[in-house]
Amino acid sequence: MPRPRKPARLELRKQKGGASVWVIRDGPTYRRTGCTREQLEEAEKQLSDYNAEKYRPSDSNDPRAVPVADALNFYVTHHIPTLANPKNEAYFVSALVPFWSEKTISSLNKSSSKAYTTERLAQGVKTGTARRELKALQSAVNMYCADREIPFVCRLEMPPAGESRLRWLSRSEAARFIHAARRRGNHHVARMILIGIYTGTRSTAIRSLRWVNSIDSGYVDLKNGILYRKGAAERTTTKKRPSIPIPDRLRPHLERWQRLDGNCTHVIHRDGQPLKSVKKAWVKTREAAELDPEVIPHVLRHTAASWGIQNVTTTQELQGLANYLGMSLKMLLDVYGHLNPTHHQAASNAIGRRPGA
Repeated sequence: MPRPRKPARLELRKQKGGASVWVIRDGPTYRRTGCTREQLEEAEKQLSDYNAEKYRPSDSNDPRAVPVADALNFYVTHHIPTLANPKNEAYFVSALVPFWSEKTISSLNKSSSKAYTTERLAQGVKTGTARRELKALQSAVNMYCADREIPFVCRLEMPPAGESRLRWLSRSEAARFIHAARRRGNHHVARMILIGIYTGTRSTAIRSLRWVNSIDSGYVDLKNGILYRKGAAERTTTKKRPSIPIPDRLRPHLERWQRLDGNCTHVIHRDGQPLKSVKKAWVKTREAAELDPEVIPHVLRHTAASWGIQNVTTTQELQGLANYLGMSLKMLLDVYGHLNPTHHQAASNAIGRRPGA
């Protein structure tokens, strides 16, 4: 099988005068941008213009004549911008381009999807990543064919979903993690941990929390004792972010942090500046606490759900916990139900009783 051609991309080339400039490489073709190393943003704009100029969508409705690139371009243009987190989906689509862009829609079948999976695994990606990329491809093609009324339904062979391990923190691990953050001066990480384990809020929403009412992000209302996970103008997605009462164990921490922060707007900050990422500080703190690499920020949400479900006893409490976390009761039971088997006790007793007993 011939090696797939790489898409047009930027390369840094050194000129005779010694300065390095960006060029657009498309197969054997090179196009100068005139942009120096520091002018990457302008070079990327020229690359985007080059791709737009080069791209000519097909006007055929025959699956044998329509390139997959048309479907991917339609997906990127019409669907990805509507997502709450478009960067992840855009990453999956970019991984699809080298293998699929020059193929036609009719070539999408089980054998070609198996070949793609084999190539991606050989490149070192995990099975779950290849599966997610193929799902994006299938969605893109089906969406495009439905829009253009092309008589084709994309069905791909997906690699098996990997077994996921539910990692959550014990109370002693959580305490050790918080102490490590404070010892290292990573107080923003300590705040994230405390908010995460007591509210189950996703890490992205925690990072955007503010002390003042905001329409484009969540905020803390200490006067009324409510934590708003999203702003009024933010779009509601499948990842629900309901407003919740501030937990009693968390409230004293929030009150103290607000006094310390003064005029600072964001709850999670470093020297008064909001943070886009806490990756480095998180890893260093985790290592200092001697916790395993599986302890990622989402583990805080798992921890809140795991602690909560171990203390509920009735169906009403289960539903209340699910509502608090912003997930369905089915998901709560499917993922965390094994941590509290007592909710099956009534059914177990019914099976064990004799009729009429």
